[in-house]
Amino acid sequence: MLLSVQEKPVKRRKYSRFRFGVVLGIGAIVASVLCVQCVRTYLYTDTVLVPQQAEREAERQMGALTTAARSAAVTDSHALGPVIGQTLEAAADHVLWIRVLDAEGNVLAQGGRPQGTAKIPSRWWEKVQSHESLGALADTSEGKALVAMLPFRLPRPPHRFEAGTGGTEPPNRLPAGHGPGAYIVELAIPLRAVGGTFEGLRQNLIVGVIASIALLLSLAIIALRARDYLRGKYLESELQLARRVQSDLQPKAHPISAHVEFGAWAMAADHVGGDFYDIFESDSGKISIVLGDVSGKGVPAALLVSVLQGAIRSSTAQDHERACARINSMLCERTAGERFATLFWGVFDPATSTLRYVNAGHAAPIVIRQGESWTANEPGRFSRANMQTVLLNEGGPVLGLLPRATYSAGTINIEASDTLVLYSDGITEAANQKDEEFGDDRLLEILSDNLDSTPPELCGRVTKAVTAFASAGTAPDDRTLLVVRFPQSGSALRQRNEEEIGRTTAA
Repeated sequence: MLLSVQEKPVKRRKYSRFRFGVVLGIGAIVASVLCVQCVRTYLYTDTVLVPQQAEREAERQMGALTTAARSAAVTDSHALGPVIGQTLEAAADHVLWIRVLDAEGNVLAQGGRPQGTAKIPSRWWEKVQSHESLGALADTSEGKALVAMLPFRLPRPPHRFEAGTGGTEPPNRLPAGHGPGAYIVELAIPLRAVGGTFEGLRQNLIVGVIASIALLLSLAIIALRARDYLRGKYLESELQLARRVQSDLQPKAHPISAHVEFGAWAMAADHVGGDFYDIFESDSGKISIVLGDVSGKGVPAALLVSVLQGAIRSSTAQDHERACARINSMLCERTAGERFATLFWGVFDPATSTLRYVNAGHAAPIVIRQGESWTANEPGRFSRANMQTVLLNEGGPVLGLLPRATYSAGTINIEASDTLVLYSDGITEAANQKDEEFGDDRLLEILSDNLDSTPPELCGRVTKAVTAFASAGTAPDDRTLLVVRFPQSGSALRQRNEEEIGRTTAA
């Protein structure tokens, strides 16, 4: 005799508020650092990277102006107007204005929309020589702009000036001490024109700030709900433990009696189930076979299951129809109207090979035997091929609905190798994706095809077929199956005992 379901040990997990708080704190620190870093990088982009890009754009436009002046062979700064206009036209929105200044800051040529007065900064030439930044931010009508002053040199005229020859000094020479540069060019580069280079970076930084703020808000919400979360995890671990306890209350995989063999399978729709089964031997040698189904599922149903199991175990098997009436009265008095239970409670007497049972509104169990001794038209009995069956439906209404309900017991003679199949409605009502139920016909077909299997094997084939037939996902109802076989009839046992006594007496 084997039990077809084995439960793995459940480890109780401890959920520490301190450790949970540490994790939340680390997450908050990381989110804060991310937010601060994104904001700093965004500001650095606007205050450093964009001005640097504007300064590089100013140098590029300066190069374009120099190239245009050389191409036009301009040697006089006063003739730079057309060249400046050409450069501004090519630069489009990248340059607001261009002004050419001499060493004293006088404007020699200009183009664009100049704003303010041109003024050469102090230490300008020293910055040129030390390769420092030559631009400064300024507010213009076009927004923020970088105003850069860069050294500019015109090509020399064709003739060469020689001292003492009476020639004229060329106009591209600054007073002594100002180096080789001849002029100063002021260019205004709007930051919006070069800021597009960093648009992708800005968007990423904005997303980073939003994500970090969202993370902080999420952590704050989690922190506020932490107590409920920890309580939920604790209850989840308790439910796992309750499932293990409920499994431990089921019959173990060791022989109950030499008169029966059984196999069982149970699958709860929730952590704990409302189906239950039991098989045990009483002091009188009789064997009780029980399978019930409490309405609903989960913890409420499981609590009622424990009450029913305790009541059945504590009742005598001699008069279990009256025990059913007492249990029904108790449920009606102590439980709500929507809490009821179906129950099959059979008592097998090996001495007489009879099964006395009460069916309280449960799906009728099936007694299966091989042979041709029954007629197909006999009430409650029918045959399929070499299998004959009888349905055990004598008893009364479900438990917990009618306070004054009475129950009667039915009796059936058990022959050698008869098989009793008990199941909850979760087996036959299991539905596939087309909403077709597994049904009694499929169950009987599997039983008919596996008459020679042991109870655990027969139980396994049925449950495998039900699982394959039903839709994937969580089962809508608990599923329980109990298969009991009676390997020897009472008359055969008595004959064997008489033979053993005879041999002992002869010896």
